[in-house]
Amino acid sequence: MDYREKAKDFLYYMKKLNQMPMIRNLSGMSFGEQAVLHYLSLQNDSVSAGELTSAFGIRSSRTAAILNALEKKGYALRSADPSDRRRVLVSITEEGRTVVDEKSSEGIEHTAAFLEMLGPEDAEEFIRIVRDAVTRSQKKESEYHDEIIGN
Repeated sequence: MDYREKAKDFLYYMKKLNQMPMIRNLSGMSFGEQAVLHYLSLQNDSVSAGELTSAFGIRSSRTAAILNALEKKGYALRSADPSDRRRVLVSITEEGRTVVDEKSSEGIEHTAAFLEMLGPEDAEEFIRIVRDAVTRSQKKESEYHDEIIGN
């Protein structure tokens, strides 16, 4: 099997899936904004902008752009750390939490509709394949990480 050709096919159809109205209309936010907002919703307290930069493996300029957009929409707030004024803390607003909850519900509904189009057997098989691939990938990544750091 030519896995490179299969990868091209897969990426082509994933792009098509992301262009479908039910997926595209899920949010007026970029993927980065969605990811950061979701991350903030899982935190019990404020996090530093540096933590976000590290958590997502992005440049600080990209973090700043995402935070500017989220603040402009009223979904996040930045403030100076009282113990270290050089450090910027970020927290989610109530409006941001509401958006995360709404988008999560919408996402579940759209995904359920997509899986329903597949039918029960294909939906189960699709989920099994994705679950197995993610599990294997995580294991391989963990083994690679252990090898690199010498464990």
